[in-house]
Amino acid sequence: MRKLMQEQVKIDVWGGAGEHGRACYRVQAGEHSVLLDCGGKKEQGGLYPSIVPEQAQALQAVFLSHAHEDHMAALPLLLKHGYAGDIWLTRETHRQLFKYANAWRNYVEKHGKTLPYAYSDWDRLSCRFLDEEAEQGEWLTIKPGLKMCWGPSGHLPGAVWLLLELEGQLIYYSGDYSSESAVLQAALPDQALLAGRKLAAAIVDAAYGAAQSSQQSLVQELLLKIDQVYQRGGHILLPVPLYGRGLDLLLVLNEQLAHIPLAAEASLVKEWERLLQAEDASLWLRTGSQARLRHALSKVRTVAAAEERQKLVTDEPPHIILAPDAMMLAEPASSYGKLLMDDAQHAILFTGHVSADVAMPAAMKCEAASYLYKVHQGLPDVQRMLGELKPQQVLLVHANAKATEQLVHELKQLGFGAQSEHFFLPYRQS
Repeated sequence: MRKLMQEQVKIDVWGGAGEHGRACYRVQAGEHSVLLDCGGKKEQGGLYPSIVPEQAQALQAVFLSHAHEDHMAALPLLLKHGYAGDIWLTRETHRQLFKYANAWRNYVEKHGKTLPYAYSDWDRLSCRFLDEEAEQGEWLTIKPGLKMCWGPSGHLPGAVWLLLELEGQLIYYSGDYSSESAVLQAALPDQALLAGRKLAAAIVDAAYGAAQSSQQSLVQELLLKIDQVYQRGGHILLPVPLYGRGLDLLLVLNEQLAHIPLAAEASLVKEWERLLQAEDASLWLRTGSQARLRHALSKVRTVAAAEERQKLVTDEPPHIILAPDAMMLAEPASSYGKLLMDDAQHAILFTGHVSADVAMPAAMKCEAASYLYKVHQGLPDVQRMLGELKPQQVLLVHANAKATEQLVHELKQLGFGAQSEHFFLPYRQS
């Protein structure tokens, strides 16, 4: 356990700082304490936060920023350690939660491990919906001395940032944040919410470290590579999460590479169609994006079974193929990998984080490469966030220690940390 100490605010890092995965942050002010996320890490068959049982039992609330496994896979462990309160999340995140719980279980079992809790514990979680009890950007009193408000973080539908007030102290948690999504909206807290007060601390997504590339430049690199593979006669597999950047890629690829046929797994198409029909879709989608997404979906070839995958790869002209999961550690993406691996014309292009568990077979002939599509923050994004919010203490999360150190160095060169800001690097502590 690693601590950030400030005069009135303490943050215990149970996971997620100096590493990618198992996000879990305990925040305390006076007698009030809350937990922000409780995720797993896709390494060694599953790594979990360093939960302190007596502190877990004393939590007044747990907040979940979104449904990806690195933020939610350890939630049932809180019950095991005695937490009996509510899990606060959005309705859309709750819709996704159990599919990701099942995906985590499959990942763990595939690696010969067992869950550290009963799978049925997911049904025991007491959930309350942020967006049903408070409007975006509206303060909600959880209990005396504890308030919160929320807003969209642009990472995936249902994902939020959180602004907390604990005994008068303001703490901001960005969750996983991106302002550059093609389809998802994101907005920082309005200054009116602060009412002239300073943020005591901010926990900030810095997954891309000191990287400065814009989404536009990264997308052009990805599109160029995809077209190159298509021109040589190869299929292009893009492993994507069930929820998240696949939706962005659907729109971008349809509008900018319209000459290349697009195929997607039925599980993705089903969720995209559900989102577009949801009553709360406007909370998450940019204005005008719904019509564009519907048009893109009308042109997608839906794939639902093993024989359809085989036919697509062996009998059809080159396609861009979108399939979960994002690291190709689970079906159906792993099956596509096997179908494509023996032909050097094909390519597997990862567009996000690749864990240590991902290993391409030595005999594989098809191309495998990484081309980032931004769903987190790098240097210019963190710079803008800190410049607008001006927190007194900063905890940068979601990147390894080396990348975080480099980002802090660059931020200090830009003038951050010279006055009131203090960068907290918990992995330096024993």
